[in-house]
Amino acid sequence: CVGNRFGVYRSGFSVSVFHRITLHVKVLHFRVEAAQTKKMKTGVTGGAARPTRRKGVEQQAALYEALIATTPDLITIHDADGVTRFESPAASGVLGYPAGYLVGRNPLETIHPRDAREARAAFRALVVGEPGGFTAQYRVRRADGAWTRLEVTGQNLLDDPRVRGVVLKSRDVSQSHGAADHARYLATHDALTGLPNRALMLDRITQATARAHRDRRHVAVMAIDIDRFRMINEALGHGVGDTLLRQVAERLRQATRDIDTVARVSGDLFLVLLPDVDAPGLAGRVAERILTDLRRPFGASDRELHVSVSIGMSLYPQDASRAEGLLEYADAALHAAKIDGRSDYRYFRPRIDREIRERMSLEGGLRRAAERGELVLHYQPKVDLATRRIRGAEALLRWRHPELGLVQPSRFIPLAEETGLIMSLGEWVLRAACGQLRRWRDAGLDLNISVNVSARQFQQADLVERIVEVMDETGVEPAWLEIELTESSVMEDAERAIASLRKLKQHGVRVAIDDFGTGYSSLSYLKRLPLDVLKIDQSFVHGVTADHDSAAIVKAIIGLARSLGIEVIAEGVELQGDVDFLSAWGCHQAQGFFFGRPVPPDEFQRLFPISH
Repeated sequence: CVGNRFGVYRSGFSVSVFHRITLHVKVLHFRVEAAQTKKMKTGVTGGAARPTRRKGVEQQAALYEALIATTPDLITIHDADGVTRFESPAASGVLGYPAGYLVGRNPLETIHPRDAREARAAFRALVVGEPGGFTAQYRVRRADGAWTRLEVTGQNLLDDPRVRGVVLKSRDVSQSHGAADHARYLATHDALTGLPNRALMLDRITQATARAHRDRRHVAVMAIDIDRFRMINEALGHGVGDTLLRQVAERLRQATRDIDTVARVSGDLFLVLLPDVDAPGLAGRVAERILTDLRRPFGASDRELHVSVSIGMSLYPQDASRAEGLLEYADAALHAAKIDGRSDYRYFRPRIDREIRERMSLEGGLRRAAERGELVLHYQPKVDLATRRIRGAEALLRWRHPELGLVQPSRFIPLAEETGLIMSLGEWVLRAACGQLRRWRDAGLDLNISVNVSARQFQQADLVERIVEVMDETGVEPAWLEIELTESSVMEDAERAIASLRKLKQHGVRVAIDDFGTGYSSLSYLKRLPLDVLKIDQSFVHGVTADHDSAAIVKAIIGLARSLGIEVIAEGVELQGDVDFLSAWGCHQAQGFFFGRPVPPDEFQRLFPISH
């Protein structure tokens, strides 16, 4: 009940309110005086003074009556039991009842049942003589049956011989109260989904843990994040992203109980509160149901979207006793779920907290790595299997951390992908690799360099323009540069990828598909993609002579690529037998530890006199 939130409170009685309420008192007083003067036949002050005094009293009475009649506020006078003795003309306009309807009735008859108790207590406190006046809000039934909200101020004038009553002034505040309700709703709810926001969720978690402490029960808090949601926004637009968020919110409502709370706190991050949990295992069952429900396709802007979510969970009282702690630990468990591969749930564990803190420290260092000069490129040679000469190199990013030493890409590249740092890192790699390529070309080395472009980078609308700009700035010829893309990043939106790759080809840049065979490419699209190179994934190449299935796959890829006029490079070559097998079946180039590990630029350059 809204009224119960306001309740009844005492306050100092302002001068303006006092003047309005005593207005009626003066009217009654002057009515009495006017009546008395009309009956007077003689007076001790003399006959000349009597008409003047009578006229002045009548004029003042008429003035006060006019003010009472025209004020939009309802003014009533009540006896000590609350029975109405007088109502102002505004009563009909405010409540819709006929004139005089309230007189002889107790206003509690028309007050909302949920507000009546507090209204009765406030009136009784005023009657027994608590100092000052009072202000209250409660709902009153109109003549048409609807409820309207009145703000009521009052003063006890029972001891005033001219009034002998309690004077109340009531103002209709329904419209302003509705605006206040709306403002409070906006302050506690998410505008896009209508779900509670973080502030309201914190309050509900606090209440749930208090009840759980009393009843010796458990509370579970879930942090739920849509996997790779940023890519959806970047590729399909924020309108599609907003539609997806609303649909996810609705499915989360459907997957939870009526007593649970689902909230959206930022971006694609949702929270779910499970109060009154009898056993921690219930949270896991709810998480599994959410994962299943959200794997079903969504429809947005005539598209069918397939998404997954990651979930982190914390429990009361096992993990934390306060709302903020439960949220922090649920978020830490969520990060652990993402690190472990996404599309799954994790409970909070103490070791997770340590890992997340280390991860946050690593992220902070990575954000400053470029400006501190900690990023370097190593180059792994690509060898022509027919001539055994180095034809090019793949540029591979390394991070020389001041405390951790050389950090492997497998440790920081996924972090860069998740946080969005991959965009700035990718541009740094492209610029540094092109600059090195220009210096090698000036030194007389005939080779090209391949640079990896992440899926996030490939979604950039101006990617081709950025690549062309870097080539112009560094003086690199397009034919010297090769852009490597993973099979999955290309096939995620194949039509868009075809358009982007054609633009690259128009500028003369070579295009390679990395890790071929591990994704989900369609041969019909492969025929349409403007490719120069297929790179066979190392999982098929390593030990190919000892694995009949891998050998069959490698043969098929080589045959397919050659028939389409596409060059083939094998990755992960480590054994002489691998080299012989690949050469026999017509693979063009190879790279791997057999030919050389990734090395800094100066070490790579020393390989060339030997190869020539």
